[in-house]
Amino acid sequence: MNITNVMNSDGNLNKNVPHNYRSLATNYKNINIRTPSLLVDKSNLIDNIKTMSKYTKRNKINLRPHAKSHKTSEIAKIQIKNGAIGICVATLHEAEIMSKNNIKGILITSPITNISNKDRVIKLLKSSSDIMFIIDSLYGVNFYEEIASENNLKINILIDCDIMGIGKNKIIRTGAKNIKEIIDLASLININKNLIYMGITAYAGDVQHINNYNSREIETSVRHRYLKNIIETLNKVNLRPLIVSGGGTGSYNIDTESKLFTELQTGSYVFSDVEYDNVSIYQSNKQPFKSSLYVASSVISIIDNYNYIIDAGLKALSTDSKLLPKPLGSLPSGSKYMFMGDEHGKITLPKNSKKRLKHGEIIIIQPSHCDPTVNLYDKCYLIEKNKISKYWLVDARGYM
Repeated sequence: MNITNVMNSDGNLNKNVPHNYRSLATNYKNINIRTPSLLVDKSNLIDNIKTMSKYTKRNKINLRPHAKSHKTSEIAKIQIKNGAIGICVATLHEAEIMSKNNIKGILITSPITNISNKDRVIKLLKSSSDIMFIIDSLYGVNFYEEIASENNLKINILIDCDIMGIGKNKIIRTGAKNIKEIIDLASLININKNLIYMGITAYAGDVQHINNYNSREIETSVRHRYLKNIIETLNKVNLRPLIVSGGGTGSYNIDTESKLFTELQTGSYVFSDVEYDNVSIYQSNKQPFKSSLYVASSVISIIDNYNYIIDAGLKALSTDSKLLPKPLGSLPSGSKYMFMGDEHGKITLPKNSKKRLKHGEIIIIQPSHCDPTVNLYDKCYLIEKNKISKYWLVDARGYM
């Protein structure tokens, strides 16, 4: 698979293609890959990992990146190699895969409450002694106390603090809902001989995709004022959190500058996607991360000179975003993608385009949202040294 510059239908560099995409493959004459398939530009991926690692090192804040974005133990290993102190995960299955692959410093960022999962928790505790769990209720305290006491184990616990419910969007999800709840839970954990109080987590997922920098900074600051109050109150009652974990790709620099967090949970930075291409992460509008995740599809039917059906539909690309996936590669500026059913998508070329697509031609699509798109695939093929070299298993996808 040869790598060339992205050209438009007139033979010129396509100015509407993001700068971070312009080196991706566009010559598909000799490509031999099944479609739809997940592609990862390894060079861009590693550049993104190094960019975040250098930032956190320079700003003296720990990095515990979220594996829910990539669900791939090989990528987690690269993150650890580049300075991450551990990995965040969202599910027990993700934790099990990371533990199986000897990834240290695992933090599960969603509460576990199902008694049927107790045996899995016990196995994780025995295979990863430094694993950490979160709770946001008295039920959670009792859940882990029972596991610990019955199995002679010590369990590291953080309290999940809801900092989204107090924002403009008022999205109430997990997390203790007020400071009294947080203090009460921290006190119970702190006096429990089997549970180890490690600190708190505070993640504002709803601010990550506020595109305008100033608007995002204002809304994030609302959360930071509340978080500061939480930390100061904990300190006053001798419950100082050793760990304050949070932050995301869209707010990591604002979160770092607040001096409230001890570590960042950024996840999507490894891939970026259409949504993050639209976020001004810095006030200067500089985009620090490169697109590295794509779906390869094929033209399977031709409607007319401007409309083509490809084999990537609802089963190949996530559908949760308000933004549509973006067709890239050799397509002319202004080309559009539309979902056309479970197995089908439509590529529409602009009316002034002279380009014509052929049956079987490979079309590269950038996902709107990386996390759920990755979860659709068992493996990701690597673009490396100007060709598809090998694949990595997306070994932590799904729920086992």
